[in-house]
Amino acid sequence: MSENTREMVSENSVISRKKALVIFDMDGTLFQTQSVTIPAVQDTLSGFGLPVPEADAIASYIGRPVPEYHAWLASLCPPGLVAAVIAAADRREIDLVREVGDVFPGVHSMLDRLRGEGYALAMSSNAPEDYFDAVLDTQVLRAYFHPALCRGARFAGKVEIVGEILAQHATRLFAVVGDRKDDIESARAHGGRAIAVTYGFGSVADLENADAHVDCAAAIPDALTRVLNLPRTRSGNSPA
Repeated sequence: MSENTREMVSENSVISRKKALVIFDMDGTLFQTQSVTIPAVQDTLSGFGLPVPEADAIASYIGRPVPEYHAWLASLCPPGLVAAVIAAADRREIDLVREVGDVFPGVHSMLDRLRGEGYALAMSSNAPEDYFDAVLDTQVLRAYFHPALCRGARFAGKVEIVGEILAQHATRLFAVVGDRKDDIESARAHGGRAIAVTYGFGSVADLENADAHVDCAAAIPDALTRVLNLPRTRSGNSPA
């Protein structure tokens, strides 16, 4: 391939990506939530003198809608302590985000690559607003995503969040990247593609209907090239 041809391919790749949108989940996809949610629950229940659940039991609720997580916490408490335990666990979780929270390896370099290649980036999360804001700000993630939306009290779920994101973008060429079944369902509901990250918290059954699976953040750009049928960039690897 001549140098001029290579330059044309590279230019066309950037143009194509400027028409493509990538919508990211946060917990279990970008942020290592286990480092804050597991100790928050264990510390809180221990402090109230209640039985402490195993890490795997707690992790099974990471990234799921907050009402499901809170209902599970409530099931571990006497009725008179439910409100206090949930409030204390939520406060402890945000404290730990600020103290020890971290993204998965390679997340920032992956996001820099996607942004440099011309993709538009957005975020769809089941998180409550205070926790969501704490992660975005402490992990220097906010500037990558337009918009960054969380479920909070505004949205019924991720299908609705993705619909709102798409209403703010002109493109219909998009993919959702996440680790839970509702990430895949939100892509399908709006005619998009889905990439499942296998390093998060979803089960094999949750992720079976994704268009591609990746085992690290660094693999996401090449998976996007495949599922969106885009031209390769010079830095990209050959599609599998």
